[in-house]
Amino acid sequence: MVPGDPPWRWLTDQHPLVIGYRPADPPRYAVVIGSGGAVFGLAVYDTWADLQRLYQSPLSPKQLAQLVTWCVLFFEEATAMSFEDLDAMAQYDRPVAAPQAYPMFGRTTPTQEIVLPTTADLLWLEGALVGLVAYSTTPLEQRRGGVPPADITFVVPLVGGEASVQVIRLGVDTVWPSAQTTT
Repeated sequence: MVPGDPPWRWLTDQHPLVIGYRPADPPRYAVVIGSGGAVFGLAVYDTWADLQRLYQSPLSPKQLAQLVTWCVLFFEEATAMSFEDLDAMAQYDRPVAAPQAYPMFGRTTPTQEIVLPTTADLLWLEGALVGLVAYSTTPLEQRRGGVPPADITFVVPLVGGEASVQVIRLGVDTVWPSAQTTT
């Protein structure tokens, strides 16, 4: 991994993550999306069972979407954003890294709609995303094969102060037992 590379260049759906933030809350389970080159971002599942269903279910994607909901952050072109969000970005001078890097947040529903994320989702994403940045910049001497260590905790700066974020990298074999991948 080269410093500054986006995480989807070195973390794939074969590297699901357990992210623990705010000790009172249960961890959430994340998959970096983008190694296929079409959609880039982070899919976040509320429970271990939901993440396992994603990998193990014989159901069609449409049937699975009725059983498993998730929170998602993905990047799009400006035309995908609301005018209010674009106006706020201009008003508060929030730069965008690239023309296809406008952040979109949502939560899926059992009816396959994407709705606004909950307040809890956004607060969790604040810590998790800062934690993932820290994780992706782990010193090279701690890396094995270019991927950061399997379990690491960071103290990260947030809007309201500092917080601990634990990131655990799983092998796909933990959610898909027949996989021949190592952690």
